[in-house]
Amino acid sequence: MILDILAQLDPYLVGGVLMAVLTLDNTLLTGLVVPADASIIVAGTALTSPAEIALVAAAGTLGCCLGSSGGWLLGHRYGSRVRHSRAGRWVGEHRWARAERIATGDGGGPALAAAHFLPVVNSLIPILAGTLGMPYRSFIRWALAGGAVWVTTYLTLGSLAAEFMRENQHLTVPLAACAALLVAGLAVIGRRARVARTARAASVASGAPDAAGGSGTPGESADRGEPGTGGAPGGPGGSGSVGISGPGGSPAPESASRRPR
Repeated sequence: MILDILAQLDPYLVGGVLMAVLTLDNTLLTGLVVPADASIIVAGTALTSPAEIALVAAAGTLGCCLGSSGGWLLGHRYGSRVRHSRAGRWVGEHRWARAERIATGDGGGPALAAAHFLPVVNSLIPILAGTLGMPYRSFIRWALAGGAVWVTTYLTLGSLAAEFMRENQHLTVPLAACAALLVAGLAVIGRRARVARTARAASVASGAPDAAGGSGTPGESADRGEPGTGGAPGGPGGSGSVGISGPGGSPAPESASRRPR
C-alpha cells in the first residue's frame, strides 16, 4: 500500500523535500501548479510520531521563511512588473486583487499570518508585501508565525488521516471516491465563479462608456427650447413670432403697429 511505503521514508528526507517545495512556492510561484497545502498533507502521511512531525515542521517552517524572503525580495526589486508579466497575467488579476486586499487591509499582521491557509493567495502575499514597501522585519515575523502554524496543522492532519486509513483499509476506496467527487465539485464551483466574475467585469466595462457619453432622447432638445429647434412660441430660438396687442387687447397685425410715412 502507498501509505506503508510513505511510512518507511526517512523523516529527514521528507523534511528536506518539503523545505525545498515551500521555498520554491513563494519564490517561483510553483504553488500555482502544485498547491503547497497538498504537499504538506502528503508529507504528513509519511510521519508516524509527534517527534517526526516536529522535525519536519521545523524544516517546513524554514522553507516558508526562505520562500517568503525570496518573494519579498522579488517584489521589492521588480515591483509591479512581476504582477504584469506573462506569469502574473496567467495567475489572474482577481487573485492579485484578493491578495492585495489582505496585504493592505485592516487585519494587519494577523491577516498576513492567516493568509497561509488560502491556496494560491499565500504564494502572492510575499511578492505584494515587497512591492508595497512593507518593512521586511515586520513582514517576516508574521510570515514565520503563520507558516509555523500552517505547516504544523497540515502535517498533523496528514499524519492522522494516514493512520486512520492504515487501520481501516476497507474504507480506502469509498473515501477516495468521496474525495475525488469533492475535488471535482470544488473545481466546477470555482470555474463557474470565474466565469461569473468575467461576465460582470465585461458588463461593467461595456456599460461605462454609455453612462459617461450618453446623450438625451431626440425630443429632449425640443422640450428645452434649444436654439434652432421647435421650441415654444416666443421662447429662445422659437420659430413663432409674437404679435403686438392692439386696442382692446386683441392681437394686431405687425403692419398696424408701423406709422405711415
